[in-house]
Amino acid sequence: MNEPLLRSPKLIKRHHFSVNSLLPLACLALGTLGFVPAHAVPASHHAAASRPGAVADFRALAQQRPRECPPVAGTAAGGEWPDGKAACAWQNRLREQSWRWRDGGTSPCISRQARWWSWAQAALPPAAQRSVWDARWTGQALRMTLGDEERMLTLQRDGANQWQATEWRWNPHPRPATRRWQQGRWKSLVESAARQQQGSVGADAAGADATRMQAVFRRVLGARPGELGPDGLALEAAGLCLRASNPLPGQAKLSLSYSPNDSRLEQRAAMHLQLSRQHPDAKWLTQFKMLDMPAKLPSGAKFLASWVEAGQLNSQLWMPAKGDAPMVRVRMSTRLPRGQDEAAPATSKAKQIVEHELETIAVQWAAAYE
Repeated sequence: MNEPLLRSPKLIKRHHFSVNSLLPLACLALGTLGFVPAHAVPASHHAAASRPGAVADFRALAQQRPRECPPVAGTAAGGEWPDGKAACAWQNRLREQSWRWRDGGTSPCISRQARWWSWAQAALPPAAQRSVWDARWTGQALRMTLGDEERMLTLQRDGANQWQATEWRWNPHPRPATRRWQQGRWKSLVESAARQQQGSVGADAAGADATRMQAVFRRVLGARPGELGPDGLALEAAGLCLRASNPLPGQAKLSLSYSPNDSRLEQRAAMHLQLSRQHPDAKWLTQFKMLDMPAKLPSGAKFLASWVEAGQLNSQLWMPAKGDAPMVRVRMSTRLPRGQDEAAPATSKAKQIVEHELETIAVQWAAAYE
């Protein structure tokens, strides 16, 4: 119906239409039908189309106007946030749910982003490898398939102190043609998230032992939230905030045998005397001793001592290495409530918790590297 109008010589003459002036009108008309020929689109438009802001723009991802919908129940991590803001498209087969917060929060131990990242991985199969949030990261992404549902989760620093966490869920349409089209849009989301991650700051460990220790920390944590930093790991256990160091620098002055059979009582007594001189104000809870390792786990000797000093409970692990390799030493600490001394029942309980975590680290180290 429009064709005779565009070809009318009188109309062209009266309004001085040309091919160049008709091109935008043709694009507009075809655009209303949902189709614009490629040769009629400017190059700058092609560049924008090749970079669909799928992560930042849900409408660009869905290619339709989304609508608000109820958030998925029970998705707030640890009950710290409301269920977030949710939007849906594709007859509720595509869902986006997001949370925002500023740095800081209710927990003095680990950040809110570390808690959210732990929750994001809760749906992974038990055997799947999990990552621990690193305080130096500016963003991270996670993709998983649960049954027929695809999920994408991202956590990104948005501004100086602002964080945004987002979860997308896609349940593919049963009709093959629609499902293929949706797959293309989902792929654009995955690619957009990958581009976003290219600007994230990595967390390079300082030394081989620190790298290996961080792998042990991940296994010790399991599904519990924790946070890695330049100095080690922060975690919570039984209401305590624990700080586990990366391997301490230097090497113990008193050599310790790798073989448990070569360890002598007088050697351990000498080691405790040396520690007492290093920490003259310490109140000792556990004198320097050798740990009992699982009988079915071939491993070298492991040693431990615990003390209270300046209102802080410290427990340290010594793990001698074979040959001339340097000894690995890890310290775990927790701040005691003001006025609580080494004889308080709460101190005894804290000692048990801290020593249990260090013993688990010793077992995981032996299983991984010995």
